[in-house]
Amino acid sequence: MPFEEVVGRRDVLRLCGGAGLLPIAGCSGTATDPSFAVPSAALTDEPITVELDGLDPRTPVTVRASAASRDGTRWVARAHFETDGDGSLSVPEQAPERGTYATADPMGLFWSMRPADATPGNRLPPEVLFVPDETAYDVTLSAEANGRTVAESTTTRRLYDPRIEHRTVGHDAVVGEFFAPPGDAPAPAVVHLHGAGGRPHVPTGRLLASRGIATLTLRYFGDPEPIPDTLAEVPVEYVETAIEWLRGRERVRGPNVGLFGFSRGGALALLAATRSDAIGAVVGWVPSGVVWEGLGYGRVPAGTSAWSVDGEPVPFLELADADVGPPPTPSLPFFEPTLSAAGEDELAAATIPVEEAETPILLVSATDDRRWPSTALSERAIDRLEANEYRHEYRHESHAGAGHYLRFPYLPTAGTERDVRHVYGGGAEANARAAADAWAETVAFLADALGGAVE
Repeated sequence: MPFEEVVGRRDVLRLCGGAGLLPIAGCSGTATDPSFAVPSAALTDEPITVELDGLDPRTPVTVRASAASRDGTRWVARAHFETDGDGSLSVPEQAPERGTYATADPMGLFWSMRPADATPGNRLPPEVLFVPDETAYDVTLSAEANGRTVAESTTTRRLYDPRIEHRTVGHDAVVGEFFAPPGDAPAPAVVHLHGAGGRPHVPTGRLLASRGIATLTLRYFGDPEPIPDTLAEVPVEYVETAIEWLRGRERVRGPNVGLFGFSRGGALALLAATRSDAIGAVVGWVPSGVVWEGLGYGRVPAGTSAWSVDGEPVPFLELADADVGPPPTPSLPFFEPTLSAAGEDELAAATIPVEEAETPILLVSATDDRRWPSTALSERAIDRLEANEYRHEYRHESHAGAGHYLRFPYLPTAGTERDVRHVYGGGAEANARAAADAWAETVAFLADALGGAVE
């Protein structure tokens, strides 16, 4: 990346004893002093190489990582290794003998961090989640051997490129935030559609723009006008209006734009794609190929469809009547019984006619999704594409053991299984791997389908 300073092992050794880019402990001007080789900064979605040099051969060493959450809580991870025959260690290539993660993983020390005061192996309280500062956070790496710290370095994880452009959309008919890549050249573009939480995914828009994809993070229900107050009979035409607004920007390279939807937004993306020929790609994360009942105030069943077309509710499946107890709770019991009991005609009417789209489609699901059965709901869409011999590219990536809460790659995933209100499913490692794979696949898919290059 243009703003990154990726420094190799020899460069690090050369910088010891001088004014270098990396803060390194143990540099005394000799190549035998222990030292880290690590980039000084990288985007949060970029895996980095962490290497350690200058120790004796076959030396036990503990590598620790620590970072501060936005609330000041210190998060930590550790891994125990043994150096190789020349006294060096490459973290990506070596499985730790023990630690907070188990297999060879270049980013294991990053996603496996937990609060420093957490009891190892125990579930965190539901209110605990690593929330970084808005722009970036620092991760400090330290190496311990023979009972003392022998090397230390800090690497910055940027949430986005600070050179991206941002503007709040002031159009009377569109509510959202627009982000464009650095520079002034037109770029491929997407509309990002949030889930039932009702707020635009601004961090997603920033990171996509950092990767060369202009993004409108659209809000389609809640305040302010003209959008509906609740997730009930949201006009699909509103997405079409947003597409046209985006296509009219000087920073957008057309003629087509993509749709990228999360959860309920994934269903909306698929539905909108059946109506517009201005869509060049569709990505749905933990989406549904079936239309469901909407949600009213307090997120109670709305008694009508989540979506409307031409002022009429789109045919839908009702949410089941379920007693899930006090929060945090899963919401699967509201979906699975109805899906199992629905008659063939009822299910067919509520299924999105995805074969009517004219664009490549990528769906990403999680097999331990506790919010709704995203794998089964995605397979419903894929089955329909296959049955109709869909002529465009389509894929479904199902992530084993992962839950509904997919966030940016390599952020600590402890706490992503649930929060104070909801159970999302999955586990720390499965969620970390799903997030990394899904994001990389999505960015590459969008860039390829829309004719752009990943920065």
